[in-house]
Amino acid sequence: MKAIVLAGGEGTRLKPLTYKRPKPLMPVAGRPCIDYVIRSLVSSGFQEIITTTAYLSDTLIKSIGDGVGYNASILYSFEANPAGTAGAVRRVANFIDDTFVVAMGDILADVDFRALYDFHKRKGGVVTIALTEVEDPSQFGIVGIDARGRIQKFKEKPSKEEAFSRLANAGIYVCEPDILDFIPPDEKFDFSKDLFPKLLSKGLVMYGQKLEGVWMDIGRPHDLWKASMEVVRREGRPLHRAGITSEGPVILDSSVQLEEGVTLMGPCYVGPSAILRRGSVADNACLYEATRLEGRAVVRKSIVLEGSVVESGAEIVDSVVSQNCVIEEGAHISGSIIGDDVTVRAGSRLENATVS
Repeated sequence: MKAIVLAGGEGTRLKPLTYKRPKPLMPVAGRPCIDYVIRSLVSSGFQEIITTTAYLSDTLIKSIGDGVGYNASILYSFEANPAGTAGAVRRVANFIDDTFVVAMGDILADVDFRALYDFHKRKGGVVTIALTEVEDPSQFGIVGIDARGRIQKFKEKPSKEEAFSRLANAGIYVCEPDILDFIPPDEKFDFSKDLFPKLLSKGLVMYGQKLEGVWMDIGRPHDLWKASMEVVRREGRPLHRAGITSEGPVILDSSVQLEEGVTLMGPCYVGPSAILRRGSVADNACLYEATRLEGRAVVRKSIVLEGSVVESGAEIVDSVVSQNCVIEEGAHISGSIIGDDVTVRAGSRLENATVS
């Protein structure tokens, strides 16, 4: 069985975090977002995968490789000119000879693709769209279905008054090759905005099915943190270590150095070679490879990416600090995004700021 993973997006709402890494490689509890998608596909029996790339494609390809590590075959399609989600699939039509799956590589999706595929085959439509229930439909494309699961209508990012459903298009589709004939070869064309309404207008049968598993958008920094916490809740374990105060689930790499007097309040992820000095606190936080918290440093409801240092008495709350940053002594950062290689001076206060 074959799958196409769309991984060409820039991650505009995550900038400056995505200046040097594409959105599909943004880490979620220690693993690139796209890694969850690929592993879920392979475990569901989809071992022939083509990945479409555009933005920072070399970085993406070097990270994923040829699929040997996934027990799969992974090929790549580079888009010099973005063709939209459906257009990107149309460009690899020669790869498709049977029912296939499309998934977005920049959404956390740890789901049962096989269950969705089997539902599609039983129903016999041309497309099955994976659906997920959301609290705020205005941020998504919503779908209206009848009692049999057949899709009746769509609406992209409706206003509160226009929202007829809380079932959102999850960006995962099971498709028949016939739909490729409805995608023009020479213009930008999207699944949700263009192709699906076109198929509906032609009277073709499409179904929707709620996902089994975890699906979360990582489009904004807070979403990235929220998705990371959900993974740690599922996969973490309580930490019991003398001299360490800890509550809740934790994912802790074996190479982490924890001094006595450290506090870890889960969910919490601490990656390889991280160092937490006496009196430091990580609370609902992700600390990535070679990060360092000096004494009395506090990271709460935040992400600190690779190689960054939080000096003594500094505090980071509801924020994301990118790679190789230095947050100097006594600085306070709240509701902010700090780009790569930034130094925040001692005693500074940043609130709701973006620094690159």
